[in-house]
Amino acid sequence: MSERQETRWNGEPCQARRVTAIVADDGAFPQYWARHLVGTRRNVVEVTYGDHTFYIDNEDGSGWNKVTHGGSPHWGHSSLTIEPDSVQPRVDPDQPCTHENFDAFVDVGRIAAGDNDPTVIGYSAEIRVNCRDCGEPFRWTGVPAGLSPRQPMCSVDETELRAPLRPASADPDFGLGLPGFSVNYRKEG
Repeated sequence: MSERQETRWNGEPCQARRVTAIVADDGAFPQYWARHLVGTRRNVVEVTYGDHTFYIDNEDGSGWNKVTHGGSPHWGHSSLTIEPDSVQPRVDPDQPCTHENFDAFVDVGRIAAGDNDPTVIGYSAEIRVNCRDCGEPFRWTGVPAGLSPRQPMCSVDETELRAPLRPASADPDFGLGLPGFSVNYRKEG
């Protein structure tokens, strides 16, 4: 997608393009507005004005609105500090995402015998995958919905894989005595 609109900063021509970047901390500002976003990828506008390049938040479109309406102080903006080398082209919202970059989230849980018995009787990994560019969650296919100590299963919405696991040194039947459940889909009529 080309950014063919005229862009300005302080009423003067500038180079600007819509990109994504990972937010970094800014030690110069103790009350940095984006500190809670550090490490996340955001839609931003990269502005090159004179010999300076800087970034403004565009998650709600306000950054692009500012540079396409003259760049004057009349249009507010939120400056961002970004991680070096994290700038990537923005995905065109008018085109389907090509899903080229991913984030995987894995939580490993220890399953105790009971509230009053901390003996570990099993482990489970819960895995979720999202497209880093558009945020769309991925669904697990061919996996029944539910929870089982014997086989991987997924959440009802298919976005989380729930897989039992055991230490390599444990017996092959470790954790198999745990209860589980399954969700059966029934077609009406």
